[in-house]
Amino acid sequence: MTTSRPAGAAVASEGPAVMVARYLDVAWPRLLRWWNAQSTRTKLALAVAALFAAASLLNMTAAGLGRAMTVRGPASQAATSAQSGAAPTVTLEAAPTDPAKVWAVTKVWQGSGGRETEQFTVGAHWRVDWLFSPTKPGDTMQVFIYSADGRLLLNLATNTQRSGADTSFWAGPGTYFLKVNATGDWKLDVQDLR
Repeated sequence: MTTSRPAGAAVASEGPAVMVARYLDVAWPRLLRWWNAQSTRTKLALAVAALFAAASLLNMTAAGLGRAMTVRGPASQAATSAQSGAAPTVTLEAAPTDPAKVWAVTKVWQGSGGRETEQFTVGAHWRVDWLFSPTKPGDTMQVFIYSADGRLLLNLATNTQRSGADTSFWAGPGTYFLKVNATGDWKLDVQDLR
């Protein structure tokens, strides 16, 4: 007496390696015929695109691995926060008004091009003032706010191509530094509400 199994059951009982080998036996010759039919330019373009795709995949994998390596459980995070204080956070806010307090300049920087400032410590309400003078059309200025401990990017103070002065207001006490990416001349200051 012979028993027959449905065709799907035979495929399901095969291992994944056998299934991949069978697929490659059929697909690989078709892929080679297609590849050989392409022009040299098309082959070069496909090779470059594959190289960029592989580099991007490696970059994303490394970034994800870096995040995975720094993930800690709640108990470990609580212990770290207790030892070094929680990572500071800054939030953009409207200009705070407190008639009993005044703005006091904490630090001033100026330059042309990129720069990383030294650390500064501010209270609950502070601001970043800037003056930007592009030297040619297309010049830009970006100012990033980083946490001094851990060098964590927290926010973007400005991203402008316009000439002139402006201010962004921030809430969040802590110690920070600024990273300036600019093409053109600029001047920055940080002021603390005291």
